[in-house]
Amino acid sequence: MSRSLRHQRTLAAPVSLEGVGYWSDADVTLVFQPAEPNTGFVFVREDLPGKPRIPVCCENQVEMPLRTCLRTDSAQVEMTEHVLSALAGMWVDNCEIHTTAAEMPGLDGSALPIVNALESVGYEEQEPLVSLRTVSECLRESKSPECWVEMAPATAEVLTLGFELCYTNEPGIGRQSASFPITPEVYQREIAPARTFTTLAEAQQILAMGLAKRATFQDLLVFDERGPIENVLRFPDECVRHKILDLLGDLTLGGAFLADVRGHRSGHALNVRLVRKLRENH
Repeated sequence: MSRSLRHQRTLAAPVSLEGVGYWSDADVTLVFQPAEPNTGFVFVREDLPGKPRIPVCCENQVEMPLRTCLRTDSAQVEMTEHVLSALAGMWVDNCEIHTTAAEMPGLDGSALPIVNALESVGYEEQEPLVSLRTVSECLRESKSPECWVEMAPATAEVLTLGFELCYTNEPGIGRQSASFPITPEVYQREIAPARTFTTLAEAQQILAMGLAKRATFQDLLVFDERGPIENVLRFPDECVRHKILDLLGDLTLGGAFLADVRGHRSGHALNVRLVRKLRENH
């Protein structure tokens, strides 16, 4: 199925997930609800008075370290990238995400539990066609010559995402690169299972700050010089696949795209800056 020639779709029925936030250690329940055509993605804070709604768009993004956060007035949601990546990767266009806490659940560190939940209820096609953003020339955002993300005109009929990471001082991770066309089949098989990763030194710093006390070595990949601690890789290049997972989640803040996107050592803040630049240019 061509991404550029399909109808919008939503979920066929509500589905829920439970978990714990990495940073907050808070229990959280998510309910993914079907939504009307042209809704896009909207978070709903069920735990707050009035159940405030937080539409997914780059205008609502606020920077936080190592995660993507959205805010309207006094309501916010954090660690949204895995949830949004799963929805976009499975070609869901309209969905309300009802949550009982600010932070999304870490689950097993990947988007696969979310994908499995979506697949368990299936999808419903809607009448309007998907409205795609395209580019006619290359757009780039950079933090340094070695840290950048760019969007170029599409060379295929689907969004294509590539990434290169370089951990030269961490031999357990090293240098990795990958590129994938984003279709539901490819996303579910090749990208959704890739888990969050960090180095042992970074994990120790986070714990010293009193954060992530409930996270274990089984909840994400923590690397020392020999590789993942008390865990086994799902792919030899699992880390770069997870960066592609994150990149897709961040791109949803600008809607749906038909383009070739590549990142080189970029992170959430830089990814969203690229989305903002595209919105300003169009």
